[in-house]
Amino acid sequence: MNVVVALFRFAVVVLALVATHEIWLEGDLDGLVYFTNQSGLMLAVVMAWAGLASLGQAGLLPRGWHVTQPPAWFKGAVTLFLAITGLVSHFVLDPPDPTLAPMFLGLTSAQIEHQITPVCAVVDFVLCDRHRRLRWWHAVAWLSYLYAYAVFALIRAEILTTPHYPYPFVDLGELGWGGLAVNIGIYSVAFVVLGLVLVGIDRLMPPRPVLGSADEPDDAPAPLVHHPSEA
Repeated sequence: MNVVVALFRFAVVVLALVATHEIWLEGDLDGLVYFTNQSGLMLAVVMAWAGLASLGQAGLLPRGWHVTQPPAWFKGAVTLFLAITGLVSHFVLDPPDPTLAPMFLGLTSAQIEHQITPVCAVVDFVLCDRHRRLRWWHAVAWLSYLYAYAVFALIRAEILTTPHYPYPFVDLGELGWGGLAVNIGIYSVAFVVLGLVLVGIDRLMPPRPVLGSADEPDDAPAPLVHHPSEA
């Protein structure tokens, strides 16, 4: 089963890289301003990491290689970012252009980034990860990424000759500082609530993955060693 999990994770890597190919293949670094693309690239990294770890658990890595699963806080953060990407795309952003030509397996880039990879990230988290590793404070810690992203978007817009904001909720020119603060407050609450939901799911799931095996827990007790003198 670890091989199946690894193949699924590598397939998600391919999808994430296809959807962001204009950045890493064509050098369109302006695309990095979008939260969707940042999340997609992080998904490619964490899924490649987790896929290699699953191959190691199946005994298929070269001798001497030892790859552990990504830390819970990182895997959880990327899952949260992808979930937010999917929800914002569905409920907040305008529908994707229906005239876009399919680019991979009959799917457009927008469909891959906004629909397919978010679902894959959540499914992998629920079924293939070891659980009960997240803590409630992680939901607040992940909020720092939202603030870092907002600061990045504002600074970038200010240094451009023609200010450009990637999303309406950080458009300082239209919102003003008051409107921007309100939007950041609303998104902060949503960010934390979704983070708490993710942590809650993690706490309710059984410790071991539903599919595949798991690394030893970080806090697993050391095995007891019985010496002959103790018999």
